[in-house]
Amino acid sequence: MGVIGYKIWSDLWSNKNRTLQVVLIIAIGAAAIGMIVTTRTLVISRMQEIWEAANPAMITMSTYPSIDDDTITALKRIEGLENVEGFSTESVEWRLNPDDEWSSGRLIARDDYKNQHYTTLGLIKGEWPTYRLFGVGQGGDEVYGIRVGSEITIRVNDNERQIKIGSIIYDPIASPPSFGGRALLFATHDRMGDLTGDQKFNRIMARATAEYDEAEMIALADLIKRKLEKQEVDSGGASPPQGSRVSDPNKHFFQDTMDGIFMILAVMSIVALILGLFLVYNTINAIISQQVDQIGVMKAIGAGTGQILLIYLLNVLVYGSLALLISIPLASMGGWRLHVFLMNTFNADPGTFTIVSEAVMAQVAIALLAPLFASLIPIFTGVRITVREAISSYGLSAGAGLLERLLAKSERLPRLFLLTISNTFRNKGRVILTQITLVISGLIFMMVMSVGDSTRNTFDDVILSILKYDVSFVFEDSERIQEVEKLTLIHPVVKAVEMWNLDNGNIRPIDQAESDDDQQVTLFGVPLPTSLYGPHIRAGRWLQPGDTEAIVLNQRLAERAGLKLGDWVTIDHGIKGETDWQVVGLVFDPVVDDSAHISRESILRKLNRVGRSNTVWIQTVQNDPDSQVEAAHTLRKYYDQHELTLRPGGTFVGQDTASEATDRILSQYSMIITLLAVMAVVIAVVGSIALSGVLSLNVLERTREIGVMRAVGASSGSIARIFIGEGLLLGWLSWVIAAMFSVPAGRLMTDALGSALSSQLVYIYKPTGALYWLIIITILSIIASWLPARRATRISVRDSLTYQ
Repeated sequence: MGVIGYKIWSDLWSNKNRTLQVVLIIAIGAAAIGMIVTTRTLVISRMQEIWEAANPAMITMSTYPSIDDDTITALKRIEGLENVEGFSTESVEWRLNPDDEWSSGRLIARDDYKNQHYTTLGLIKGEWPTYRLFGVGQGGDEVYGIRVGSEITIRVNDNERQIKIGSIIYDPIASPPSFGGRALLFATHDRMGDLTGDQKFNRIMARATAEYDEAEMIALADLIKRKLEKQEVDSGGASPPQGSRVSDPNKHFFQDTMDGIFMILAVMSIVALILGLFLVYNTINAIISQQVDQIGVMKAIGAGTGQILLIYLLNVLVYGSLALLISIPLASMGGWRLHVFLMNTFNADPGTFTIVSEAVMAQVAIALLAPLFASLIPIFTGVRITVREAISSYGLSAGAGLLERLLAKSERLPRLFLLTISNTFRNKGRVILTQITLVISGLIFMMVMSVGDSTRNTFDDVILSILKYDVSFVFEDSERIQEVEKLTLIHPVVKAVEMWNLDNGNIRPIDQAESDDDQQVTLFGVPLPTSLYGPHIRAGRWLQPGDTEAIVLNQRLAERAGLKLGDWVTIDHGIKGETDWQVVGLVFDPVVDDSAHISRESILRKLNRVGRSNTVWIQTVQNDPDSQVEAAHTLRKYYDQHELTLRPGGTFVGQDTASEATDRILSQYSMIITLLAVMAVVIAVVGSIALSGVLSLNVLERTREIGVMRAVGASSGSIARIFIGEGLLLGWLSWVIAAMFSVPAGRLMTDALGSALSSQLVYIYKPTGALYWLIIITILSIIASWLPARRATRISVRDSLTYQ
């Protein structure tokens, strides 16, 4: 083995617990980064693989009214287009059993399932839809219980039909049920035409003959739009996820969002690694300090500085090599499980298990190089010591500091308590590094809790303070305002009612020519004054009765469109023409971030629809979630009895009630909160190992002191309490410091997540995160202290006297 090999083996084996702690903490840091690299690589590559296999369209547009085969044939003649394909989609209602309430869903029909051209669907199980057999979207079987072979009832245009499910189908652009998506049903084009009375297409997809170029695609989309307008057909964007007209087929539409999330996770994993390296530094520093006499002896018998340096560097490399044996399989399995979790969330096939070579190489570099860099300072400092300095060194003893002198003057406090405090802060440098580790661990946990609290606050309390309705419906056609309000108000479950007008368009500055850069806008025609909408004004003012040309924009929409207070804007309503308005206010609204509010009477007058509107907002007598759902079901039947046709799904995120809408939105954030929580747990484990490692070093360094205590009669319980007390003091001190910084840190992470998701989150601080971490750090401190304390109680007087 050789002298150097024997020395390294002796250092590793003589203190197996210390070796295990260092190896574990290096392994966890490397595995955290490896897991994120593995997950991102697998998710992005798999998403892209599925996306490219679906041959995604470059242009996807909606049409109103629907268009026929002749129109699609005419569009195919546009120079530069490879092909144009039409399909149909319609909102429907469905239920499994006659006693069940109706649920909203979406019916999709392709002209020829066996000969699809663009954004192709995948057959998971069964056979493609026939006239008698329908398909269900993947995930609908698990989430909604719509399984192959089952029969369900659908309602379209007030007509009920019993249908049989014959297949499970994957739609690459659908929002999966587990992520808040509605149930998808698939039918043949002929069967859908019979159900809806419309044999035409309301969606078109196209690709260019040339490679994707955004400017050229926009020009082609403009040509399609103008050709449709000549036939008095409105068109709009329908590409995922934001409804633009064009999309890059070479990049999955959700990749930017996932990249933002993985960036946050990567930062957290790097933090975990850095925190672990503090323990490496502390450990190597302690080893060097304990072996000063050995260094002196080696130099006295002729060992050079380079040879001694090699011993300790090889020692660190062995730590890293052992850590790789743990980190590589841990990262590979953890990354794969996260990948499967995300793919299942997105309703996609995760594929086969794969070890990501980039992740393995990253772990090798991290496990071998990072500990070396962390150890350089203590190693270089130790090996440069002279023989005379080594021989004259008497270890780690130091003069009494200010804290020790103050504690010495305390006569009323128990000696055990004073000794615990004194020992805790004896090695101040080590205490500082340990505190950094524990503080950041606690801070990360509190930040994740703040993100969860802020998300729930934004899409629960804040939203409900803005949207003060309980139930909202969209009518199939515009209805007479006075008649609907009068009819609704006499129902016993109704407290208040308002008819709003909902429309879509494009917005641009008034002096700017129409272009594809024009932002899409959701127009709300507001009855003034309104009691069912509480605007959160960010600038300017809210609408007032008598306003004829005033418009209030969502602040996010104004930012994207480059608009400010006082600007005049043009709203393009498609074939219904254009209208001009002046911006008088900016509001915060995280649910519909492209919203624009206009006086209902003014917009209806300009669109020649005076007295008729298409949405109803209702405040019920009882507004708890269950009462809202029951009221929605009752009112749907009530409108049906009075021959008022409602569209399936309500005004916001396809839900009839405010509580259901907020639940649906929150479910979409649950996956992200789960990922952040995983990293918070990893960092908490790093902190606990670091604390245990520091206390273990303290036990080793105070071996003689423990022997003296036992010689003068100290019991095992007293010695154990000293070390457990040290762990608790360090843990509680870190909690105090972390709690002080938790507010700005929580805001920072909330803003970062909102930016990554292109969302607006309202930060709120709640003390629950700090209280939970106080409980957790107390438990972790006791657990981390227990093994070192147990080891201290087993040190005999004889062992302490022979300790070197």
